[in-house]
Amino acid sequence: MTEHTIAPRRISALFGLALVVTLAACGNGPAPSPPPNAVEPPAELRDGDRVLRASLVPAGVVGAAMARTYGIDREAGGMVLVISLRAGPDEASLPARVEARASDLLGRGQPIALREVRSDGYIDYVGTLRVKPPETLSFDINVEAAGAAPMTLRFSRDILP
Repeated sequence: MTEHTIAPRRISALFGLALVVTLAACGNGPAPSPPPNAVEPPAELRDGDRVLRASLVPAGVVGAAMARTYGIDREAGGMVLVISLRAGPDEASLPARVEARASDLLGRGQPIALREVRSDGYIDYVGTLRVKPPETLSFDINVEAAGAAPMTLRFSRDILP
């Protein structure tokens, strides 16, 4: 049987590295922050085999082809809300009546005008909104699809400068 030994210097170096990693993990110093208005994963609500998803993205990060398809003015700034309702194992799109509303921390709300966009066999509901950062917005999304119970998705997002 071969025995492995670690030199004392190596033990000190490993201990020092472990200490630095532990202190960093314990919050000693500022935590790295995500880039401003980084695209977060979609908010999601599942009901049986249906899944309702909503994504909020800065208009400036939307690709040119997607901006054309969805009718988004990337130069105007603002945020884009994209909502989808899918069902089944293949996540087929479901047509629905979709309403969205955004509210700030003071409770001031604004409805978001949505338009249905059909592309590549999928249906999405897209709306744009102007936001003056910094802001925290809460979203209420109500969806009614034929023959199914209504769904309400609520989520919030921080909009940073």
